[in-house]
Amino acid sequence: MHTDIDMKIRKHLIILLSTTVLITIQGCEHPLKNVEVEVDPDPFAYGVLLQITDEQDNPVSDVTVTIGGQDAEYIYNLNGYKQFDIEKGVLILGIHPLHRPTENKPVTFSVQLSGSGYVTETTPFTITAAQYTSAYSIQIHRTET
Repeated sequence: MHTDIDMKIRKHLIILLSTTVLITIQGCEHPLKNVEVEVDPDPFAYGVLLQITDEQDNPVSDVTVTIGGQDAEYIYNLNGYKQFDIEKGVLILGIHPLHRPTENKPVTFSVQLSGSGYVTETTPFTITAAQYTSAYSIQIHRTET
């Protein structure tokens, strides 16, 4: 008999607690009310596309990319990383959104391409406030064997 009374009390306590929790939750405002989230699908407003070929205009992808120069720390791949891979002879770079060029201060950097069987090439770039996207061709020469 003692166990039967304990069970009834526990059942009533659980119902009372559940009801109290539900009433409390319903009385609360939505925790994200008035919260706005801005998602920029294109975080890099300024970008540079490089078409990299050899002397016969064949796409070159098997070289190492090194970014240098004054604003090198603000140059990223389109995924927001500092890993610069060339795919089918194409390298796309973006300028960090908080370091965009202004009329008085362009973004300057260089791209160095090097690899086994190639002459190292370094190309300087200056991106102005008016140049949102730019495309360049870089020809890298093979070393003579």
